Amino acid sequence: MSLLEVRDLSISFRTSSLPLRVVTDLDFTINEAEVFGLVGESGCGKSLTALAIMGLLPDNARAEGLIAFRGRDLLTLDREEMRRLRGRDLSMIFQEPMTSLNPVFTVGYQISEVFTTHMGISRRDATEKAVELLRSVQIPSPEIRVKDYPHQMSGGMRQRVMIAMAIACNPSLLIADEPTTALDVTIEAQILELMRKLRKERNMAVLLITHDIGVVAENAERAAVMYAGRIVELSRVGEVLETPKHPYTIGLLESLPKRKGIRLKPIPGSVPRPEELPPGCKFSDRCGYVIADCRNEEPALREITTDHFARCIRAEEMQWRLSM
Repeated sequence: MSLLEVRDLSISFRTSSLPLRVVTDLDFTINEAEVFGLVGESGCGKSLTALAIMGLLPDNARAEGLIAFRGRDLLTLDREEMRRLRGRDLSMIFQEPMTSLNPVFTVGYQISEVFTTHMGISRRDATEKAVELLRSVQIPSPEIRVKDYPHQMSGGMRQRVMIAMAIACNPSLLIADEPTTALDVTIEAQILELMRKLRKERNMAVLLITHDIGVVAENAERAAVMYAGRIVELSRVGEVLETPKHPYTIGLLESLPKRKGIRLKPIPGSVPRPEELPPGCKFSDRCGYVIADCRNEEPALREITTDHFARCIRAEEMQWRLSM
């Protein structure tokens, strides 16, 4: 059953001249208890999409389209209605916990605030629940660490605190925006394993946002690949990895580390600025499959095989296979 439905979502920023569109016509759904991956390079619009869902876009940004959570269009709700949903039904883990946590309050106070705000319980009871949550995210000696300030914790522990805050009210949808950024490989694996465990225990749906297609491969059931504010490929994770139908997805897969002796193949060039996008296909200036028709008109996201969508006029010709 569909929990979140995003249709024709576009996000624009007001500028001194014309509005600058940075996300264009996104379409995807997330089902109950599903892990859905959103993957792409920095600047492609992944985090803005998350902020639009949470109703946290900056004042100079505007979202248009449909974001339906259990049938309610979130874009039509006022601030108070969104505030009641955030933290209770919708929750988010932000990229950098040190900038998301308030440095002048203890982590216990910040976690307990979720309970006092959404459940109306006393501060004392909320603090007890905060200790339980810290234990559930595997922070040792939670009775002691609940009194710590963010700067007294390591990056991995701060991320666990952010997870504890996000799951406090058992949300139906957890948005994890680059949840392992700046963590070393060992801690990253621990955080991802913790998230998998908590998701199963609490039966949450997760929108997993990352630039690392390997993280999506290990954790998500379906995935959308974004480029320049657009979804360029969407399918089950196995289909995206094994039989990609868009050259950008192929580029991401070819840039993954492989067995010793096989050189990486980086995608040439860089993501163009929103005001400097090429005509036609927005990936055309970096694509090894480009032909003249690619520059004439931007292709639509279309179904290539059953439930496998791609935004490429040559999608049927892609014969690439994953080889590690």
